[in-house]
Amino acid sequence: MKPLSEEPHRIEIDGRHLQCPHCSRDHFHRRRMRVELASPAGMQPEWHESIAHAFICSHCGLIQGFLAR
Repeated sequence: MKPLSEEPHRIEIDGRHLQCPHCSRDHFHRRRMRVELASPAGMQPEWHESIAHAFICSHCGLIQGFLAR
């Protein structure tokens, strides 16, 4: 994974500012990540690949992820 070289900034999602649930800080580094999701299809799940946005708290490092719409 690349080093976190960008400056952290405040993130707004659906009109609300993102806040870290662990340390309550509000500045994050942004990354895109690939996510594999399983949807049930009988006995064998079907796997789908999706893109998500990962926000990494600049203070404690907690990662929060949101699927891209």
